[in-house]
Amino acid sequence: MRRFIVAALVVMALPAHSKVSPEQAARLGQDLTPIGAQQAGMPDAPHGLNIPAYDGGLSDPQGANTAYVPDDPYAADEPLLVIDSSNAAQYADILSVGQQALLKNYPATFRMRVYPTRRSAAVPDHVAKATRANATAVELKPGGNGFTGTAHGFPFPLPASGQELIWNHMARYRTSGFRGFTNSAATTSSGAYVIERAYLEAVIQYGNPDQSAAAWDNELAMILRKVVAPANKAGDTVLLHVPMDRAADDIQIWSYNPGTRKVRRIAEVGYDNPAQDGLITHDQVDMFNGPLDRYNFKLIGKKAVLVPYNSYALHSTEVKYADILHKGHINPDLVRYELHRMWVLEATLKDAVSHVYSKRVMYLDEDSWLILLADMYDQRGEFWRTSMAFALQYPQIPLPDNSLQAHFDLQSRRYVMLNMQNEERSPMTYDYSAPASHFTTSALKRFATQQHR
Repeated sequence: MRRFIVAALVVMALPAHSKVSPEQAARLGQDLTPIGAQQAGMPDAPHGLNIPAYDGGLSDPQGANTAYVPDDPYAADEPLLVIDSSNAAQYADILSVGQQALLKNYPATFRMRVYPTRRSAAVPDHVAKATRANATAVELKPGGNGFTGTAHGFPFPLPASGQELIWNHMARYRTSGFRGFTNSAATTSSGAYVIERAYLEAVIQYGNPDQSAAAWDNELAMILRKVVAPANKAGDTVLLHVPMDRAADDIQIWSYNPGTRKVRRIAEVGYDNPAQDGLITHDQVDMFNGPLDRYNFKLIGKKAVLVPYNSYALHSTEVKYADILHKGHINPDLVRYELHRMWVLEATLKDAVSHVYSKRVMYLDEDSWLILLADMYDQRGEFWRTSMAFALQYPQIPLPDNSLQAHFDLQSRRYVMLNMQNEERSPMTYDYSAPASHFTTSALKRFATQQHR
């Protein structure tokens, strides 16, 4: 074993191969949680903070399959400290580069309210069971762009490489599918914005407990998405067939234009193709969605970092979008930060390939494998953009989710907020299912012309 020492936190790393020994796998459910986090707490965390031992998280399945935001289980917690531009240097060891940049760029308005750490993440038992089995069965494909041996659970609960680590995020559990409305806003430097509302339906093949590994054909998801507002974009609809290993199969995309009333196949979009008014790249959606082939992924180790976690106020239906979207950054008083152990992953651009980001540093939560922070560097190697995902546990499913995300461009002083649902009448529905015939080009036109309110 090699030892990684990152910011005074020492962690153990495994040899660089996919499968682990039965003895190592036996740690899952013992000193490690069933999906691979350290069970023990960190009572001697920096700055007098404390990471508690894992106690199972918030899991209270009630048969409900909607992502309604429950009452804040931690509403009685008081902030332990507030970090702003005046004391940021004191806490630099538990801040990302992006967080430090936000504190520096918005000294009068950006702050971080730090609360007690609550390790709330929990997944269904069938996900934990599959993950334990994966430890001794799953292998990376040559080149690391995919894996074999499973169609369910986190593939690498004891990761030994950067590729294994990123696969845990991209192959995480999202139930069998979901449908509902989401809202996004790309802000200007003055703080102005227009809300884009869209309706989507998605079926997820990987992670469905009814999907066998032998029958799985590399398809991750089938998605239909239609813009319903603003008026100048309303009706624009896309159908996506998304493979897991995109080196083996291309993503397939069709679009429907309400003006021409025609369906057409469009070229694959991904990598650094711009999205959201040019504020992010296509592979930045969901913090990182691949493919992997343009980067070398290096597992740095673990580090105690302040991350957005359990921000129930930010997701609340009592909060309006105008309450969230402030000039330069989102409302800091709606964000709860906690100290969590994070896997640190560095992706550097390979020789002879291109991408607007020469380097990306990502922070993955040990309890959920969600990427919660990401820092991006331009082609000169200078820091450029930073992203935050606001982790929330839905105990009624149970599901840890990071769909709500903010992506900041520090050079243009603009940002985009993705997947807000605060003002929707109905929450997102999970455990959604539909046959493959619902995701065909003929079905695309029907979907595009239906009323979705």
